[in-house]
This record gives sequence, structure tokens and C-alpha cells, in this order.
Amino acid sequence: MMPILELPKSYWALIFVAVIYAPAILRLLFFFVHDGFWGLRHLNRWAGCLELYLGWVRDILVIPLALALFGFRIRFFFESGGIFWWPWEILGLALALYSRRWRWHGLRPLFEFARLNPKVHPSEFFGHLYALLGFCPHRVPKVAKKNIDPLHVNFRKNRKPKQSFFIILKSAYTLFFFPTLAFKVFRWRVSRSKEVASGLSLIWASRMMQIAQMEVFVEKPSAWDALANAKKIFAISHKSFFDFCLAPYVYMKLNADGSASGFMPRIMVAKDHFKDNIFLYKFIGIGRMLEAWGMIFVDRKSKEPGKAKRAVSEAVKKILSGDMTFSIYPQGTRAWGQRARDGFRWDAGYFCVGKEKRLKQEGGHLKKGVAYIAVETALSLLKHNLSGPVWVVPIGMDGVGTACPKKSLQVQTETKVFVRIGEPIVVEPKELRELKSLSYQEACESPLYRKRVENVLHCVDVALQSLLEVATRLERRFFVDLREILDPRGVDEVAVALKQWRHDGGYVVYVILDFIYALPPKKWRGFLTELANLLRHECTRDDLMTLRTKIAECFSI
Repeated sequence: MMPILELPKSYWALIFVAVIYAPAILRLLFFFVHDGFWGLRHLNRWAGCLELYLGWVRDILVIPLALALFGFRIRFFFESGGIFWWPWEILGLALALYSRRWRWHGLRPLFEFARLNPKVHPSEFFGHLYALLGFCPHRVPKVAKKNIDPLHVNFRKNRKPKQSFFIILKSAYTLFFFPTLAFKVFRWRVSRSKEVASGLSLIWASRMMQIAQMEVFVEKPSAWDALANAKKIFAISHKSFFDFCLAPYVYMKLNADGSASGFMPRIMVAKDHFKDNIFLYKFIGIGRMLEAWGMIFVDRKSKEPGKAKRAVSEAVKKILSGDMTFSIYPQGTRAWGQRARDGFRWDAGYFCVGKEKRLKQEGGHLKKGVAYIAVETALSLLKHNLSGPVWVVPIGMDGVGTACPKKSLQVQTETKVFVRIGEPIVVEPKELRELKSLSYQEACESPLYRKRVENVLHCVDVALQSLLEVATRLERRFFVDLREILDPRGVDEVAVALKQWRHDGGYVVYVILDFIYALPPKKWRGFLTELANLLRHECTRDDLMTLRTKIAECFSI
């Protein structure tokens, strides 16, 4: 008897192919059996799990099977005199095509389930998903048995936090699967597609939190329900890719029966990330899903004049044309991650955004897009004699930078995240009535228009800083470190000086501190000492700006 390790390559190929084809073949054989029995139900879900995570391998085999039919044989799979010949190749190709179609179309019952049960626990949702991909038929109920509370989602296991690359891989697969599923909703023109896609987005958010073993608290203002029918623009802080994952908890809007309404907003996204990047657009499918959803792609790399104005105009048209809200990340990109003195993650910064050139610009941590969109929407309402103000809703997400900061490929578990929704900033059309008779070009060039834009941007900045408690956390950390650098008298002198700068100098000191703590720890002491000495010796604003520029140059190294 031939030892198993000495089997020809063609037999190993047959064993491998048999494993990945097993769910599809068993599905054809057991189409009449229902997974109502306890043991069979678990076996069926196990097979469905295998299908979900290995089915794509079978899809790739369509290529060598198709080539083999035309005589282009691959030696490893199709050795001369081996076990494969054209009838088997036809059968394998037919099974691969059938399996691919069944793998996606078999999940159709989940669409209605997601619409009716957007708060379903992700474990129950994936239980039904695995069962639908198993070898036995499965009936998806109309009502979920286990739900979550979207205002407090807790998937922590109360263990020691760990950082894992495996979690990012699992998150990436989930990130691939749900956008593809949402894209199918629009492509197949499923009934109530917006509601179905919105329900899927909330389940996706819960699944990502479950994978990351995260606890999320959502804090909403008392007047939140009054904003239901207003023209809303969400302005969200940006520290991690988890900002996108958590956003559905903010947008969530349910009907009286608990089913999902079409709550997902339009979002302004980077064209170079989600459309020009073939991996994210085609393979992962995020770009295709965003395109099908009608998101606005902004070409950040283009130097063509007027591109920003066109993006703003497109956003305003989408806000005015329907009942969907709009969402934007005013920082434009993720802030740099920070660490505590012991080396553990310490969330991410607020002012420390972008590269050296942007870091040197005063006020460069926020882009003006959110303010332009808000003011232009109000101006358009005025010109079209439409009623109602525009609400800019600031949202601060605290802790996401600890879970997975910028430039990291490891997710940290057991993280607490606070999603704080601030009081809305009101932009009244009547405040712009002097511009009603002017053309859009003249209105945009008027001092009143520019003043209102600057005012809205300032209000958003102040609101986000308050929600994230930027000044408090930086001050607390600064004085803890100062006690190791200065004597008690020196620390008191810095405290008195900082109090004065807090009122007269804006947030320039906090910008410097934010920059320092985004640098490697070995550079902290020198810059903290320099900042403390400047504060103690009655420095000018120019002195602080010089220090800021000096620290910003460290990010180019």
C-alpha cells in the first residue's frame, strides 16, 4: 500500500478540490433535508463557515479549469496521465460556476432579515449566514431572537488587552464581505434597497466591534429627536478606520416597528483611496459599494482649479435633492497616533493631522469643506424659498485611535470607545438674506459669506475639541510629565502662564503638546522642557509658532 505522503500531486489536487467543493456537492445531494435537528444544524453551520471563508479559492480555480478545457494544462493540477480529463474538467467548471452563483444568491433571505432586524446580534446574523451556505436548506426567521443596544454595545471579554495582526485580517475579510453584499443589494435592485443597505451597515458595525472585542458608548444630545427631518451635516473627528465602522451607530434611524429606514448618509470620500485603488474598488468592493450608494468622490491629488468648488456644489445638490443627510470628516485624514509613557497606545491626536506642510499651517488641522457645504446649503434654501435651517452636527469619537491608530496593522482588544454627539450648530438661511439677490459667484465672494464660513468652521472646531476633551487630557498629561522636569515652583509658574494663554492665545499651546505626544517618546523631554521655559519667561505668540514649526519638521524625518 502506497504511503499517503507519496501520493502523486494529481491525487493531492483531487483531495484539495474535493474539500472546497464539498459544501456545493452536499447541497445538491441533501436539498430535501432541513437543518431542524440540533446536531445537523451545527454541522450545517460549520460547513457554511467553511464555504464562506474558502469559497473564494474555488472561484479562482475557475480560471485553470477553463484553460484546461482549451488544452492549456497546468502541470500541478493536470499532469499527463493523471486523474483529470475533459469530462472532469467540465464537471469542475460547472460546479464552480454553480457554487459562485449559489454562494451569493443563496444569501438573499438575509436582505429582508437585515432590514427588519438591524439591531440583531452579529452572532445570530452570522449563524443564519453560515446555515444558508451549508449543505442543508435553512429558513431565516422574520424576528431576531437576540438584539444589541446601539447606545451601549459591549463585546469586551474583560481580559488583558492584546494587539493582533490576525484581527486586522479578520476585519479585512468582514470589510470585504459586507460592502460586496451591500453592492449586490443595489445591483440586483432589491426592494427597499436603501433600507436593506442601512440595516446591513448597522450589523456590519456590530460585527466589527465584536471582532475587535470593543465596548462602545453612544452619547446623544437631548434635542436629537428634533433633528429627524432637518437638513443635517455630520462633522466627525478622524483618528482611525474604526471611525467609519462606528458611524452607523450615529446615523441609525429606525421605524416604529424596529425596522431600518434609509438612514445611511452621503459621504465625501477620497477618490484616490476608494476609486483609483483597484484593490479597494474592485477586489475588496468598498469603492463599488460607495459608488452605488451615490457617495461623492473627491480627487485630492488633482491640481485642477475649481475641483473643491465642484465637490461642494455636488454635495449641496445631494443634500437638497432628497431626504438623505450628509457626512464629512473635517480633518480630511486620520490624526497621528500617540502613546503613553509606558509605551501603550494613548488614542490619537486632534491637531496633529497631515504631513509637515500642513502641520506648519495655523488652523491646518481642519479643512473648510464642512463650512462651505453648510453655508452654501443655507444659501440655496434661501434662493429657492425653502424653509428650515441647516444643522451641522459635531461628533467626537474617543478611543478609536487606541484600537487601531494610523500606520498600524494591529488591532488592540478590550478598548472602550465613546461616541459623543454634540449640540447642533445652526446655520439659518435668513442670516444670508443680503445675498439672495446676488449671483452665486458674487455671493461667494462677499465678506458676509466668508465671515459666515469662518464662523461655522470655528464653531465646529470648538465643538469637536470640547467633545474630545482635547485641552483637559493634554494639560493633565503635560503637568504629570513636568513634575519630572521642573521643581514645584517651576510647575506653578507654567500653570499660571498656561492659564493666561488659554484665554488670550487660543489653542496654540495645545497644538504644540499634541504634536509632541505624536512623536517618539525619546523626543518628548527636550520639547516639553523648551515649551515650559517659553511659558515661564513670558514668550510671545511668534515664539510659540517657531517652536511649533520646529516640531512639525520632525514629521518629515
